[in-house]
Amino acid sequence: MSQSDSSAAAAVNDALTGDEDLQSHDERVIAGRILMILAMVVVLVGVAVALFGLPALTMAALAGTVVVMGLLIAYAAGF
Repeated sequence: MSQSDSSAAAAVNDALTGDEDLQSHDERVIAGRILMILAMVVVLVGVAVALFGLPALTMAALAGTVVVMGLLIAYAAGF
């Protein structure tokens, strides 16, 4: 291992900050969109569970499983 633990920890700390040199404006915009979509999905699932009960939660879990499997297949295919 070429880096010491302290320099590795400093690198992780720097990566988690909003430093302009490490993150471009476009990357922050995309991250914001992803977080907004995730928040909307959580609210939608919450409303569906409130209206329809546990079957809605089961269907949301099934949809999440399909999405994750699709992402894994796309990653394995090189996309």
